[in-house]
Amino acid sequence: MKKKKLILITIIIMFLTNLVKAEQNIPLKEYLDGKDLDKGPTQIYLLKRCSAVYAYASGIVLKSDAISSKNFIEISNNLLFKSVELMVIDENKKLEEAQKEAEKNREELFSNYITDGKKNWEKNKSHFKGSYISKDMAICSKLIEEN
Repeated sequence: MKKKKLILITIIIMFLTNLVKAEQNIPLKEYLDGKDLDKGPTQIYLLKRCSAVYAYASGIVLKSDAISSKNFIEISNNLLFKSVELMVIDENKKLEEAQKEAEKNREELFSNYITDGKKNWEKNKSHFKGSYISKDMAICSKLIEEN
């Protein structure tokens, strides 16, 4: 009986450990698969997510390349502003409400990128390479090119 309890507890601990190790954000490509890109909520999420990844990139390169960091934060802010505009138009939200919500969402997504970037750094000494973050940046850079 004690062995069964010990095995069960071990399995539960292993399961919970794997949950903690999981990435905070699902890859953007995975999120977008099967979504209608013409729908407002999908566009709003995409803009917020790209805003967060550019804010993250800005922080990462700040010490080594201040000009790129500044450009990234400008892109991030423009994307966030576009998400706010869409929230006002598509969801009939008041401007102040949409701004607060968008900023809160970006902060949460940004925090997730920080967490996952640190995990990736520990794994391979890169914040981006070999992770979904670099793939998110590639998707978001295409979005920037289109605008």
